[in-house]
Amino acid sequence: MPTYPGVNNSFALSAFPLAERQIIMRLAQHFYITRAAEPTQIGNSSYRAFLMRPSEGISAALNVEREIAVLFADYETFEARTLRAFDLTCDQFDDVRVDRSLRFLISRDQNIESSIRHYLLQDLEYPIVIPYRYDDFRSATEDFIFNAIRRNYLIRDLFGYQSPLKHEYFFFGRKAIVEDVLDLHKSGQNSALFGLRKSGKTSTIHAIQRRAKTAGCQTIVVDCQDPAIHAKRYGPLLEQIITEVRQELNLKKIEVSLGSSPDQISAGFQRHLNDALNAAGSDVLLIFDEIENISPRTAASAHWRTEEDALLFWQITRSFFQNAKKRKMTFCFVGTNPHLFELAQLNGIANPVYLFAPKTFIPMLTQADTKEMITRLGYFMGLDFDAGVVAHIYQRFGGHPFFTRQLCSHIHRRTQPNRPRTVSIAACNEAERGAVSDLQNYMKEILSNLNSFYPDEYSMLEYLARGETSTFKEMVDYSPEYVEHLIGYGLVIRRGDDYEFAFDAIAEAVKRSLKDTGEATREQKWANISKRRNNLEQEIRGALYRWSDTLEPDEWKLSVEACLSKPRLAQLGVLSRRQAFSRNSSPLYLIELLKFIQQSKQSRASQISEALNVVNNHRVDAHAKDIEETEYQRLNDALAFLEDVFLPPP
Repeated sequence: MPTYPGVNNSFALSAFPLAERQIIMRLAQHFYITRAAEPTQIGNSSYRAFLMRPSEGISAALNVEREIAVLFADYETFEARTLRAFDLTCDQFDDVRVDRSLRFLISRDQNIESSIRHYLLQDLEYPIVIPYRYDDFRSATEDFIFNAIRRNYLIRDLFGYQSPLKHEYFFFGRKAIVEDVLDLHKSGQNSALFGLRKSGKTSTIHAIQRRAKTAGCQTIVVDCQDPAIHAKRYGPLLEQIITEVRQELNLKKIEVSLGSSPDQISAGFQRHLNDALNAAGSDVLLIFDEIENISPRTAASAHWRTEEDALLFWQITRSFFQNAKKRKMTFCFVGTNPHLFELAQLNGIANPVYLFAPKTFIPMLTQADTKEMITRLGYFMGLDFDAGVVAHIYQRFGGHPFFTRQLCSHIHRRTQPNRPRTVSIAACNEAERGAVSDLQNYMKEILSNLNSFYPDEYSMLEYLARGETSTFKEMVDYSPEYVEHLIGYGLVIRRGDDYEFAFDAIAEAVKRSLKDTGEATREQKWANISKRRNNLEQEIRGALYRWSDTLEPDEWKLSVEACLSKPRLAQLGVLSRRQAFSRNSSPLYLIELLKFIQQSKQSRASQISEALNVVNNHRVDAHAKDIEETEYQRLNDALAFLEDVFLPPP
């Protein structure tokens, strides 16, 4: 049903002074004035407010359908308490009909726009505030209303927020996931959410907590990345969970000691937790964030990674889950990879959390969600993104909220201040080139994290980047869960029987990584060769010194003259055996050592000479060059032969 401008018949217009009534009637030409709020008193200051709903045309422009809070601040100086008054006013209308992300402020501060900027920059997640002066409403035209809306870019960059979103104001998409987690909790089931870094996991946790609060659900978040968590052994961590449950349920603080043996700890945990839940008459949703930090193979502390702590911890918590009496505690596991729930065994014992919760991967934003985020925030930044530009951004970043925001932030910073302006695809490409260092570094960080903890999945991305589709499909057949993870992360999509990268930026990032890896591998190869060659030269000098010690002085002199050229003899002068074959200060080159080996009549002199020639041909000045794999293998073989001859056994 369309909304028309006007004033609701029951609206208490008389509760406002004349100047404010005139402003309300001016706004009523574009909005439907619905409800008046009770005046808010903060200290000696009093604030009046009301709600209004945009009419059909305004609603489409603002991308807002719900009611908007409007606050009068009848003071000549803006103070931070005004923002607090906004919060208290909105709390009076705790229903879904009120838009929480947008607020109108009408102030007598003649510099309200610059005054409010300082405060909003300290809280980047605070809702959009459109500031007006009382005097603005004396304007003969209506332009001032819409100009103020579109001048928000002068106050702050709505796209530039980088930390996890703690409030709902700028949280787009993923609402269905939040509801699913709470529905599973209410029905006594567990849940699990997975995603790569910067995919919005922590923002989703905050959203779950907000929604749980309005639904009357108790939640506790255990940040497993915190050393205060993962550095604890399984018993003390279970004790801490009981303490936090009691605190969340407003129960009396008690000293919790579960004992030292696994049977004591398990019995104590179940007893204490049942007592707490029953005393409060409440269920609890326990959210484990960054779960890999207390998981086998990936844990941040060794006792979780390789010892029995993970097994015992999950055995005890699963036992409580299965045997809870009147009240229950369910779990939501949040992390990067679901491998903990896919392992049938931990340390050779049945994994207590194998298939313990349904896996859900936090999806990228849909194209519709991406459009809503870009166009809504862009409108208040004086930037118009048409459907073609949104589609281009979506193709570049696949709906990844962090990268999409960062690109739009760079577009904002590069756009001239005379707005509104329409954003072109060329402007997008120019902004991306300008932001290439930041965007590539973020992408590299994400891929590096995947490679460090889950190298098999990362290898599959490399196969795809190289075009090795048959190898990729072999991996799919070998471990279907790997490609399930990559598709869940939003990095890969399946089209028919084929797989491809889900969006352009990730394909380019993996290909860049391949190139970087190739360069690193080349350096690693040369570093390996240099290290082995240096070790060999030392051992060869030692062997030659022992040989030279068997020679008479005249024999040693003849050997030196036979092995060194006349210019080198003149340069080095009289050379003692100790000087010639010193491990650290010998002046002899490898090719000269080779001649001494030939003089020594070593039983495998010809093979040694051939191998030393191969090594000598790859001198230090060749290290800047690429080395073919066949040549690298030949060099390795030569080094291995010489090491077998000269190096002592390990």
